[in-house]
Amino acid sequence: MIVSLIAAISEGRVIGYQGKLPWHIPADLTRFRNITMGHPIVMGRKTYDSIGHPLPGRRNIVLSRSLTSLKECVLVHSLEEALVACEKEEEVFICGGGEIFREAIPLCQRIYLTVVHERHPGDTFFPEIPATFQQTAIEERQDLTPPITFVTFERVDGRVRGEDVEELRRKGKEAIQRQLFFLGRICLEQASAIQDTPECSSDLALCLAKSGGDVTVALKMAEEALQQDPHNPRVCLNLGRVQFMAGKQGEALATFRLGMQLGGGAELQAELVRIGTRHPPVIPSLPRENVLNRCLGLLRSKFTNHKG
Repeated sequence: MIVSLIAAISEGRVIGYQGKLPWHIPADLTRFRNITMGHPIVMGRKTYDSIGHPLPGRRNIVLSRSLTSLKECVLVHSLEEALVACEKEEEVFICGGGEIFREAIPLCQRIYLTVVHERHPGDTFFPEIPATFQQTAIEERQDLTPPITFVTFERVDGRVRGEDVEELRRKGKEAIQRQLFFLGRICLEQASAIQDTPECSSDLALCLAKSGGDVTVALKMAEEALQQDPHNPRVCLNLGRVQFMAGKQGEALATFRLGMQLGGGAELQAELVRIGTRHPPVIPSLPRENVLNRCLGLLRSKFTNHKG
């Protein structure tokens, strides 16, 4: 899925004033309709209110943290939820407003802009376009009043190191924690294209496997990440999870145990418990290594074996 931003901006990156577009340009509206027709469009409630009705021929997804229903629209409460709702689509368009554009720009691959060559008052602004994008298409319409320019930007893969790579990695890890693996995949693919690391690759491998991607490709990616960073418990955790999904339970068990030897914490312990090779601590509030848990664990083991 391609995540795209689409907007019209005037000088100073103005996109709105008092809840409305500061201009009416039929050529821009025609371009917007032609590009977005048949695709889902995501917008904030204020942007939807400024339009006043669902746009035909498109699935209208409206982001609101307060509304509970909206006729003829899909209502979501976060950008992450909106993207998950579109994960099987070819392309999804984010169309405002300013806050959603700022949140979405680290995640998107493409930006469609209509630049209005005129100064307007504004209280809502389009974010700065990161250095990870380059202009790929331009069409000037000097015949219009005011004159406008249609510009398309694409994210550059692996050639420009952008300042948003750490933010992308952070969002990817947060998505994994919330089990939003498709969203994590989007974030981490962008981060890896800018600056790859073994840990980022292993996180991406997990998201790829969990979001319906090729498990064989994910497994190879996770294995290579561990080869490059063999002392990282998180990389072990991700590889073990992908191995388990690939039906390699014995290898997954060995990888989880390696992660524990490297200092892995609760998540690795939980995986060992999940596959039935390690019981939870007798006293959950104390660390497994606590002497009381160790002694009680031995007693439990002997008692279990004696009963068997």
